[in-house]
Amino acid sequence: QMIRTVRNRLQFFLERLLLRGAHFRLLMIAALIGLVSMAGGGAAVYMTGNFASPSEGIWWAFLRLTDPGYLGDDQGLLLRVISTVVTVLGYVLFMGSLIAIMTQWLEATIRRLEAGLTPVSLNHHIVILGWTTRTPAIVKELVESETRVKRLLQSRGARRLRIAILSEEVTSDQHQALASFLGREWDARQVIFRSGNSLRNDHLKRVDYLHAAAIILPGADFSVGGTDQSDMRTIKTLLAIAGYAREESAPLPFVTAELFDARKIPVARTAYPGQLEILASDGIISPLVAQNIRHRRLSHIYTEILSNGEGNGIRIRRLPAFAGERFEDLFSCFPMAVPLGVLRPENGSFRPFLNPPPGFVVLEGDRLVIMARNHGDSNPDVARRPVAFPRGEFAPRVRSKKQRRILLLGWNDMIPALVHEFDNYRNEFFEIDLFSAMSTQEREERLRRVSMSPERVVIRHLDGDYTDPQDLALVDLCSYDNIVLLGCDWMKSAEQADARTILGFMLLRNLLKDQTERPDILMEFLDPENQILFRDSPEEVILSPLILSHILSHVTLRPELNIVFQELFTSGGAEIYFQSSADYEVSGQMTFRAIQERVSYQGEIAIGLRIHDSMDSPGKIYLNPDKNQMWKLVDGDEVIVLSTDQ
Repeated sequence: QMIRTVRNRLQFFLERLLLRGAHFRLLMIAALIGLVSMAGGGAAVYMTGNFASPSEGIWWAFLRLTDPGYLGDDQGLLLRVISTVVTVLGYVLFMGSLIAIMTQWLEATIRRLEAGLTPVSLNHHIVILGWTTRTPAIVKELVESETRVKRLLQSRGARRLRIAILSEEVTSDQHQALASFLGREWDARQVIFRSGNSLRNDHLKRVDYLHAAAIILPGADFSVGGTDQSDMRTIKTLLAIAGYAREESAPLPFVTAELFDARKIPVARTAYPGQLEILASDGIISPLVAQNIRHRRLSHIYTEILSNGEGNGIRIRRLPAFAGERFEDLFSCFPMAVPLGVLRPENGSFRPFLNPPPGFVVLEGDRLVIMARNHGDSNPDVARRPVAFPRGEFAPRVRSKKQRRILLLGWNDMIPALVHEFDNYRNEFFEIDLFSAMSTQEREERLRRVSMSPERVVIRHLDGDYTDPQDLALVDLCSYDNIVLLGCDWMKSAEQADARTILGFMLLRNLLKDQTERPDILMEFLDPENQILFRDSPEEVILSPLILSHILSHVTLRPELNIVFQELFTSGGAEIYFQSSADYEVSGQMTFRAIQERVSYQGEIAIGLRIHDSMDSPGKIYLNPDKNQMWKLVDGDEVIVLSTDQ
């Protein structure tokens, strides 16, 4: 019993020693090597008489233990036997055990590094808290926004862009997805993954959040509990960052955060007292859906404006040289760009004046809002002076149908905001039928929860599943002006949600194939990978995560853009329209500069053209074309204008 007890205690001691790490294992191997050296050396001293002292024998044994090459130097049978035994033990203890321990330690170290548990040491980098469907697009937008990123980094004293992503769990799939999405833009040295929870300070330190130039907090997708749960997590993260920064006596970093529900914005601002830009998903996507319903093909313009591809984007420029000049006289100074308006400082923020009235004077401190293909094109021509440009008073006109019937297929949490957006168009009326597998009682309860009592929108509930051919066949599809398939945010993944949307669209197309008069179809996708499926389709597609990613990136690099996007996307104020060229008496051969003058006479700004190759074609869009290029406009062609919705 005593022997068993001693053995168990020894095993337990060795177990605890070995599990304490590689350095304790090496220490144990070193002790065993020392014991074997002393035992072998002592045996050689006392059994052969070839050594003058025990120390010489121990050194002899250690050399044989660590280097088998000494084995041939020994003379005498007994000494060779001892040398052979010590050398074999050397292979096992010194070579085998040492290699095994070092290999295991190296593998564990690599696994720990791949898991992203070690903190980074960076300054003026950009931190993204969370891996969602938006994250790859945000990274790509940041990488492609080279000019804006350089200006941001230079203002903070940094030399190159570094992006740190904090994910709940870092996997090889995330690296592969990001590399595939960025393509040639991918640089493994530029993007660093770290695993952790954004609610814990020690995990936030892994991305060195207190030294970041900006923090991006995208909304989680398909989380348990839906959009409410995601918003609660976002607000808790803002509260945690503010609290931890106070504990560290560090300044609060600039944060761009996404919420799904615009009603929670005041709560988020209370949670985070630092510089904070908040984007509400329902407040962004619902106006875009509403505007695309009222103006077909408008999504193509917003896609070009928001992405950093080969098309145009919106630039904010501070040009003090133009202080005191009339806004309309500045068009001559921008041969490669189109001025859209002014941002004027007011109460610590900015007030937008897009498509300003005639005689509007630019003041010192104003920022010009300009559409251009790149930052260089937004530079004024210093050789040109402002010259008088015709500018008339805005004349209200009919922009869209006065009455419209809309069929919404499916349900997501954006619908209350969408109904509210439709209700803001004061001269238009909408009949909206909600066709969903969700019970009518639950839908009514959700609308009632947001105090939904629209004046210009009539809502009717239809029960059914739009992926069921029998249910869909019972609906009089041709009686609607527009059909919208909404992304189902209650599904487990974006792939499943979009698969459901695509199935519903295929059923719609089959039911409408023999109809001469078809309603316009608009689809909302939640997975950016599905964009390619409908690239050349006449149906319109809105990629919610991609749009939100673009806006998050733009606002992070240039916070003033948040005000411009709010003005452009929401009802009232400045909006982008397609207007018939005949309304401006534009026909025959004309340069775009001449077209701009005709449009300016009516108090609007021409930003592009939509040219129809045939009556059935959706038309090709040209934003900010060459001012001197000749265009032959015919009936059906349209001018893309920035106007004012009153």
